[in-house]
Amino acid sequence: MDSHYDIAIIGMGCAGSHIVQELLRRKVHLNILIIDDFKAASLDKTWSFWEKGKGKWDHLISHSWKKGSYIMPHDFIGLDIDPYVYKTIESRDFIAFAKAELQQKPNFTLIEDKVQSVSSGDIKKIVCEQGTVTASVVLDSRIDPKFFQDTKATTLQQHFKGWVIKTQQPTFDPEVFTMMDYRLRDAGTTSFTYVLPYSTTQALVEFTYFSKDVVSDATYEKYLQEYITKYLHLTQYSIEKTEQGIIPMTSYKFEQHHRKNHLKIGTAGGWVKPSTGYSFKMSEKKAAQLVDNMLSKRELTHGMISKKFGFYDDIMLDVLHGDNGRGHEVFHTLYKKNKIQTIFRFLDQETSLSQELGIMLPMTSAAFLSAFFKKLF
Repeated sequence: MDSHYDIAIIGMGCAGSHIVQELLRRKVHLNILIIDDFKAASLDKTWSFWEKGKGKWDHLISHSWKKGSYIMPHDFIGLDIDPYVYKTIESRDFIAFAKAELQQKPNFTLIEDKVQSVSSGDIKKIVCEQGTVTASVVLDSRIDPKFFQDTKATTLQQHFKGWVIKTQQPTFDPEVFTMMDYRLRDAGTTSFTYVLPYSTTQALVEFTYFSKDVVSDATYEKYLQEYITKYLHLTQYSIEKTEQGIIPMTSYKFEQHHRKNHLKIGTAGGWVKPSTGYSFKMSEKKAAQLVDNMLSKRELTHGMISKKFGFYDDIMLDVLHGDNGRGHEVFHTLYKKNKIQTIFRFLDQETSLSQELGIMLPMTSAAFLSAFFKKLF
């Protein structure tokens, strides 16, 4: 292992793997170091995303859907998402592919270690448990501890527990996924069930919250069991896999922790969409912008933040935070009044101002107006 590198990437989760693959795609000849202990829970996650038609990760996706649903106790909204496709990729497969690709290139070095500190200065000193290296640029996925101490930002947690269940009899429609099913809720919270059917006899069933506080394992399991019994009408099934996680949905300004040639990435850099918790495609876009910045010798932060869409996210967070028990009504209006393709474009930050007004005006309420003026002034 060399002692100095042009670029050091700390953490090879979603963001780190996207950056690695973007550097490989651009055939960068810089000396690049990746440091990860590969003990994080990100190795066993299901990452889902939408995109139009064929994508560059199609050889890695495990399942895909062209139709979905949004369900309320009194309403069912079918989602024909064409030309989009909703896709799922296993984090372990995505990271393993990036590792295999970089290990074929002599200018990439991968070490399994845990970073303890990174110094300031033009040359960054990276202290790990097993040794010390230096780098000119550091891309760092470690969340700054100040985030967990902050009391001013509006923060919700997207927290969930899911079971991949197997049935003996055909139960699921493998052509249709369930984006949100609000027929079963934990009172006073924005909570719903998310279902990805892998076949007629296998599906991921996940109970999810957008709420201020996490709950006990027993609470997730109670709602999972109730949903499976009451709405899937199953009494016999086996649990093949369990998935659990917590994703911050926050107005916290992670960019305050950027330093010259030391950029926070992934969740630590605010790459998670604050109003939804989706990060896979956002990380892909930001990785491409970041690598372009480096190769063009621009500031690393150039084009990485959209103030306009950040403003929209802050409003949505404020509404959900202020009256968490009405989140199902907010999302129902969103899905009822807009085409799913328009919603996807909005969440991908690809809409025009007129389209954004068309989305927001039907959602206007006292809560939205209060949040709007609060953020504006």
